[in-house]
Amino acid sequence: MRKRMLGVAMIATLTMGLLGASPAGAAAGDAKLNVVHGIPGVTVNVCVDGVKAIPDFMPGDVVKNVVLTAGLHDFKIVAQASGCGGAAILQANGVDLMADKNYTAIANLDEAGDPALSLFTNNVTKVASGNARLTVRHTAAAPAVNVWANGAPLIGGTDFTNGKSKTFVVPNGIYATWASLPGDYAPVIDPAVLNLKTDHAYQVYAWGNGTSGYNFAVVSLKVGSK
Repeated sequence: MRKRMLGVAMIATLTMGLLGASPAGAAAGDAKLNVVHGIPGVTVNVCVDGVKAIPDFMPGDVVKNVVLTAGLHDFKIVAQASGCGGAAILQANGVDLMADKNYTAIANLDEAGDPALSLFTNNVTKVASGNARLTVRHTAAAPAVNVWANGAPLIGGTDFTNGKSKTFVVPNGIYATWASLPGDYAPVIDPAVLNLKTDHAYQVYAWGNGTSGYNFAVVSLKVGSK
C-alpha cells in the first residue's frame, strides 16, 4: 500500500488559498473535504474553483480536512504539467457541499476502467468508547469483491461492486484487511494492516486496475469533528 499523507502546512496553504482566511479550523457553516487519488499511473493537479489546490498529486496520495465554505464548488483535475485552464482529465461543476458536513472526493476508475470522480459523505459523529468506525469503499476497476478482517469475512456475497460503501463499528485494535473475489479467500488486494484507534473514523478505499495492480488508500479522521 502506497500512501503519501500531505502535512499540516499543505492543508493550511490550501485552506488559505481557497478561502482567503485563517486555517485555524472550520467555522460553523463550513464543510470539510478529504481528497484521494485513486487513478494509477498519472500524477495530476487538483483545481478547486479555478485555483490549483493540490499540485503534483500522485496515485495513492491522501489530503485530509480541507475547509471549504458551504455551497457550490467546481472541481477539475488536470495533467501535472497543466494549469487550471488546461484540458480536464476529470471535471465536476456545481458540486453542492452542505454546511457542517464531512466529504471525501476520490478520483478513481469505474468498473470498466474509465476515470471517475466520486463524492462520499462521511459519518464523523461519536462512537462508543473503545470502538472505531470503519468504512470500506469499492472504487477500483474490478468486479464484486469480498472483504476480510483478521481472517473473518467482513463483506461477503456478490453485491459489493464499484461505487458501493459499507460502514461498521468495530472494537479498536489492529486488523489485517484484504479483498478477495467472491467465494474465494486468497487476496486480490494485498492485506493492509490497520491500527484502528478509539474515537476515530477510518475510510478504506480499494483502487487500481488489473494492469497496474490494486491497492488500498486510508483516510483516518477524529470523530466528533465536522
